Amino acid sequence: MSPFRPMTQFDPSRPALVHDRLNAKTFEWSPEWRVSFERYKREAGLGIVSWDGLLLDGWAPIEGDPFSHHP
Repeated sequence: MSPFRPMTQFDPSRPALVHDRLNAKTFEWSPEWRVSFERYKREAGLGIVSWDGLLLDGWAPIEGDPFSHHP
């Protein structure tokens, strides 16, 4: 089971850990990127979002973020 949540549940206004499938790397998301993400993201199918040369396929909340939701 993947530790990542689907991108359909991703809130770009909150800090998170985001997985880039293209480069097989996880990075810390900065809410400063929200406007660019919302403007330029493209659905790439199978729950993957293409944005800024990356293929984002999942995210996880950052420990201690009081606003992260746990479904």
